[in-house]
Amino acid sequence: MSSLTQAQAVEDRRTLLRHLLQDVKDRGRSVLLPVGCSGLDDWLLDSISVERLLRQVTFGGGLDLIQACVTTSTSAAPSRSATVSLSSTPPRSGALLDGPALSGTTAGNGTPYGGAGAGGGGTLAGEVSQPARRLGAGLAQEADGVPQLHLKSLQVGLEDHQLKEMAYTVFLGCARVTVPPALAAVMRAQLEISEQRAAELARIVALVAQQGITSLATLEMHVKLLQVVRPSAFDSFKNFVWWRETVTSAVWLILSQATRDHWTPAPADAVDPPSARSLLARLRGGLRRLDVREADEFDEGEYTEAAEAVFVAAGKLAEHCATGWGFPWGLRARMAELMLRGVFDTLEEGQYVDGHEDLLALLKGNVWPELGIAEEVHSAIYGWVHYRQASVQQHYCLSGELHLLDAAKLTVQLMKPVVLPTGAANGNGAAVGNQPPLLLTADETDAQFPEEVLACISEAVCARLSDYHVNVPEPRAMKVGLLEVLEACEKVRGQSAQLQERLEGCIAASVEAQFGRAAEEVYARVHVDEDRIVLLAAATGELLRVEHGKFSPLLLPFDTAARGVAARTLHELFGARMLPWLISVNGLTKAALEAIRCSQELEEVLRAEMTATEFTPWGTMERLQPLLYTWVQGQVSMLKGWQSRIMAQEDWKRLNKQRSGGARSVVETIKIVTETLEALFDMRLPVPAGVVRALAEGLDGAMQLYCEFILNAVGSAEALVPPEPPLTRYKRELAVAAEQFEEEAYRMAAQGNEATLAQTMASAAAKLKQGQNASWLQPLGQTEEERRVLGIGYDKLVVMLNSVQHLIDSFVALEKMVVERWDDGRPRSARAKEGLSAYDWLPGMFDGAKHTAAHVRDQVCRFLAMKLVFTDLRDVIFERLYRFHVQSARLELVLQEVDRHLGDICSRVHDALPPRLARAVLQALVLALQQVLLNGGPYRLFSVGDSELLEADLSQMRAMFYADGEGLPLADIDAICRPLSDLLDVMQLDTGLVMANLRQARPPTGSSKQLRPAPSMRPGMAMAMDPEILLRVLCHRADHAASKFLKKDFKVSKKIPGTITQTVSKGGGLFGKKKS
Repeated sequence: MSSLTQAQAVEDRRTLLRHLLQDVKDRGRSVLLPVGCSGLDDWLLDSISVERLLRQVTFGGGLDLIQACVTTSTSAAPSRSATVSLSSTPPRSGALLDGPALSGTTAGNGTPYGGAGAGGGGTLAGEVSQPARRLGAGLAQEADGVPQLHLKSLQVGLEDHQLKEMAYTVFLGCARVTVPPALAAVMRAQLEISEQRAAELARIVALVAQQGITSLATLEMHVKLLQVVRPSAFDSFKNFVWWRETVTSAVWLILSQATRDHWTPAPADAVDPPSARSLLARLRGGLRRLDVREADEFDEGEYTEAAEAVFVAAGKLAEHCATGWGFPWGLRARMAELMLRGVFDTLEEGQYVDGHEDLLALLKGNVWPELGIAEEVHSAIYGWVHYRQASVQQHYCLSGELHLLDAAKLTVQLMKPVVLPTGAANGNGAAVGNQPPLLLTADETDAQFPEEVLACISEAVCARLSDYHVNVPEPRAMKVGLLEVLEACEKVRGQSAQLQERLEGCIAASVEAQFGRAAEEVYARVHVDEDRIVLLAAATGELLRVEHGKFSPLLLPFDTAARGVAARTLHELFGARMLPWLISVNGLTKAALEAIRCSQELEEVLRAEMTATEFTPWGTMERLQPLLYTWVQGQVSMLKGWQSRIMAQEDWKRLNKQRSGGARSVVETIKIVTETLEALFDMRLPVPAGVVRALAEGLDGAMQLYCEFILNAVGSAEALVPPEPPLTRYKRELAVAAEQFEEEAYRMAAQGNEATLAQTMASAAAKLKQGQNASWLQPLGQTEEERRVLGIGYDKLVVMLNSVQHLIDSFVALEKMVVERWDDGRPRSARAKEGLSAYDWLPGMFDGAKHTAAHVRDQVCRFLAMKLVFTDLRDVIFERLYRFHVQSARLELVLQEVDRHLGDICSRVHDALPPRLARAVLQALVLALQQVLLNGGPYRLFSVGDSELLEADLSQMRAMFYADGEGLPLADIDAICRPLSDLLDVMQLDTGLVMANLRQARPPTGSSKQLRPAPSMRPGMAMAMDPEILLRVLCHRADHAASKFLKKDFKVSKKIPGTITQTVSKGGGLFGKKKS
């Protein structure tokens, strides 16, 4: 079974947590997610403390995941993966490793008399060491960081010193005739054998040669050594014991496993066939008899008999085992590796020894044939040895390391592509069939072993590249050496397609390791979460810069996605630490905003490098939206409070002496609106459009509230409009008497005879008491509403108008600021993705306030115009204009007063307001003239012949407001004056026609008939058929026939009652309709 990596463990943990939380939901219990979370994201699951979660599950009720999370202040974020797969496929089933701390068994454990050794059927190695897990199957690290070749096929159960001693013995035995003393000395030094021990082993080799033993490359020859060699061949009995234990360990390990796995049963007709158990017992007993520890206990005869018994038992076991007497493949290959290390100097390990070519020739010519080492096996081991030596040299000499890596690459490139036999796992170094690697024959393994060795080289390179920030300080060693070696190995193995995948794993692992060191340093320096996020974001950005500037250019020729992989890894790692903190943020403090800004800027930089890589965005702003909406709500609430205080203190005094100067309140309102918007954008965050819209809506409402405040301060001017007097018909005697009375009064007043004037007035009043009509126009100030309206001066109205206009002018700047600041804060990726459609909501953000402000501006202009016309010009319009006769009191005097007052007001308002004031005054003046012509009291008398004078007055009014093109447009003037023009058209009609139209439009008083529409009614003639208009035209017509008609058909009185009663309807009639 392959070992479970931490990445798989993390994924399994997430799966279990998801299942648990879903089951809790299915049982009807609530699961409360942190603010900003939409689901069970990986980073959220990684932040959950299982202990806290289980405590909540046990206590019952709903689950609150924010309470179950461990933030960065209490726990480091989970690692993406503590391991990086150094092979494209998992390690083969049953793969065992032996490292320096656990390699094989001791001499005692390797013999039947030393306890539970390999011969007892136990495993050849104990638990896998942590370095072995980290580097993958077949590769482990020595204590000094040098990689070791620990394949399963090389696990022989012997300790290093035993292997080296056997290797040196085989070397001397195979090359004893041709080996120069210098090369023998080199091999001895490389195998770490002392001169004394080497001399002893040389004597053994010479001794066996005398016995006719020609080769020591088989197990049979080493069993015979036990018969031949005696303690006298050694300098001490202890040395003899040491040598004997090496041989007996090898004999027992090989034969016991061969018997267990490859025993060949005897034929069925065999007589008394030996059993494996009995033969192993004899072998164990013979080896036990050989185990003499002290020289005093050694007996030559006993030892000879024991050695003979061992040879016989071993021979019978070999005879019944498929492997026979041959050395196991793993033992031969392991000895070959140890011998090939001899080409390097033991002191300067990056240099070849003198005569290394001769040594190689000796090995190839004499030793390898005896051990059964094929050319491809030699090349694989030789490439591995060069890589191993380069790993030693990396800390001392760059040129030496590059030279060795280049030699390893060339050696690998010369190898033939690996073709694995059927049943072998591609790239895993799996055993052929079910046979233990220890007992495979050379033929079975020759095709597989080179691939295993090349896989180990690849894994060793990947192990080093998995933290290249530390292991490869010099970039040249990465590109010229490591990457090219890895590429060569993968090509020979037929795994070129997986090269990019393996490199991406290395990049991710190295970046993670470097990020972990940076995070550890940051967390050791500061203890505030926000400061940690800021510093970690800076460190991550610097790590990306170094990655892209130093390492990515070297990796890109081999992996085109190198930059994206590094960026994606940093994105995942930083997100795993930042997001748990983010969901715990409950306020937009200065420190929190700085941390969020740094995170956003970092993600934007990383996003630019991940265009071709799939990744899951952090969704920082989406998770932050609830806090932003809360902030907006608080700002709008505070703004309304400020507005209330500002409006309560407003006195409507001009803030400055400028013509367009407004009130202090509008300046303060615009200021706080602007500052509120700036406060949002000064966060320097890519604020979501929804948050900006929410704030804009709140500010829009605040500005509407200010406009309504102005409108409420002004109120309505309808109270200034004179009430409609009771209708009266023409009576010549009364009209003449009233006119004479006024003329006499004016004449006496002009002569200055006040006494005569008083007497005359009293006399006239007495004479005309019965016939004189009382005045229909009441003085102003009689009601509270009139007094309120009269109390609002022009200065106050001018300041209000300027204030509203100032607010209207500010909308352009406010909208421009929102557009520019919001767009500046948006990341480039968002602008590119959303396009112009993202700006659709911006143009109408303040439409509500715009419409309200425009309406309030028009209402204040109308109020001012109504005040001017119906108050200041009340006497000249309603008392004097057209009184008794049109020619005696023309409109020119009124227009002069209007021009004087309007010019004074316009000189004090904003430049944009005079046209609107002129329009409002013209509208009010038209309304007043209609009032005079239709409801002007009993002494407004008109005839058909007055039409020309009235038309002339109307033309003069139009000309004044047109002002030779500098005033209102003619089209607007005509539209405003249209009701007056239509009225004059009706007043030009003959009395008989008017009476006929009135009869048709409305039946006489008291009739039960309903009103019927006039036949052939045309748009231009609508007023000519309006009964209200026609009735009033006849009431003011100086014509006896009209008076008679009104008296008979409509019962209209010839004089006004003493007082204007409450029965006068102000809701009906012409003006009631117009006002509605």
